[in-house]
Amino acid sequence: MPKPLQVGDPAELGPFRLESRLHESAAGIVYLAADPQGRRVEVALLTTAAAGDAAARDRFRAAVEAESPRVGVVPSVPRPAGPGGPSPVVAALPDGGAPWVATAHEEGRPGAERFLKPVLLERGWGLGRRRRGGPSFQQYWLSGPKAPALQPPPAPPTAPEAARDTKGLAAAVASLAALLVLLGLLVLLLYSCEPSPKPPTPTEVPTTVPVQPPPPPEPTPSRPSPSPSRSGEKSQTPGPSRTGGPGTMNPAGHGGPVTARTSW
Repeated sequence: MPKPLQVGDPAELGPFRLESRLHESAAGIVYLAADPQGRRVEVALLTTAAAGDAAARDRFRAAVEAESPRVGVVPSVPRPAGPGGPSPVVAALPDGGAPWVATAHEEGRPGAERFLKPVLLERGWGLGRRRRGGPSFQQYWLSGPKAPALQPPPAPPTAPEAARDTKGLAAAVASLAALLVLLGLLVLLLYSCEPSPKPPTPTEVPTTVPVQPPPPPEPTPSRPSPSPSRSGEKSQTPGPSRTGGPGTMNPAGHGGPVTARTSW
């Protein structure tokens, strides 16, 4: 009859989720569990006392490999068993600090508890006969702890390993800082090599100015230059014209022709 899980029982074994206890012995505990697809399986896990005996672990591994030599942790599809045969093995981890094996859960068929019998060296001479026993078949660990064997937690790092980790962290930080400095130098080099923008070119102004014609010279009053006089000649002085014309008046103030007189 299934029993609820107790304190110290694992919640999972490999890919299987444990639900309750089915069988208990000094060699191990059989759990009712479910695989990732929801199929019911039985998982047999050695106790802490049995897992601590190398000979007990070897007998457990030999019993598992006798039925499924290539079984692994990943659950496989159980092959159909013959009439009255045991439930097939779907996954197993016979090595390590917490050996276990999982079989299909089928009513009326031997399940995972059959792999715990070789651990206890239980042998019989036949059906209905008395099992052989004696001091030579008693295991020294039968009175040991019957708690399920669990994978031991990882040991804390020793002082040299811790120092090595610290040195590795410091080296990683230094490498990161050097990488950032190199990146900054590359950025500065990129900006320094970038050509500076050229100033805008002013519009060309013609340098030649059209020549304006010089202003015309201002008229200056002309003065008669004295002409050279011949020797013995007198300059002619024009006198009043004798001939009268329109608008010409004689000395007397009367109109009429005026006769010019010339004296030499």
